[in-house]
Amino acid sequence: MVLYFDTETTGLHPGQICQLSYVMQTGEELLSRNFFFKVDSVEYSAFMVHGFSVERLESLSGGKTFADYVNEIEKDFSNADVVIAHNYSFDQMFMRAEFERLGKVFSVKREFCSMKKSTPLCALKRSRGEGYKYPKLSELCAFLEINDMQIQRASEEMFGAKVGFHDARFDTTALCLAVNRAIRYTDAFSILDEFI
Repeated sequence: MVLYFDTETTGLHPGQICQLSYVMQTGEELLSRNFFFKVDSVEYSAFMVHGFSVERLESLSGGKTFADYVNEIEKDFSNADVVIAHNYSFDQMFMRAEFERLGKVFSVKREFCSMKKSTPLCALKRSRGEGYKYPKLSELCAFLEINDMQIQRASEEMFGAKVGFHDARFDTTALCLAVNRAIRYTDAFSILDEFI
């Protein structure tokens, strides 16, 4: 089983996860999960990205915190053969922090960063220096000819919600579509063939 995930956070220092979305794929079967979490605070810069305030998160989460769902989340992530994120190290950092706050260890069998693996595929020139820059998820989708309407329709099917970029449901859907399409384009993604 492949698990694609994305987080929205309250900020960088130290920061909490305020939304976690993931899709579990076994062959053609997709199973999605979305969680909003009650948090202590939201940095202004994070709010400007995703639009989630403390009050809105209180309402969306029903007052539930990461701790209320950690066992379900831990089970799903540990059962995955490979866990995929776009900028894996960023999302992993927050998952580890949330688990550590609860005296647990975040671990997966195998991790895959679509951002790093798609860098040579997209071949986007750096503004300074040589080489290629890491593509944003939106840039990877554009390269693969996946548009916002396709992502939105798929997100509605997977999560039952009409959302846009910087909502973890939309970004997770975009990631799932992009990885499944990228497998056809590059050997860098071919290692996922055995899991999808």
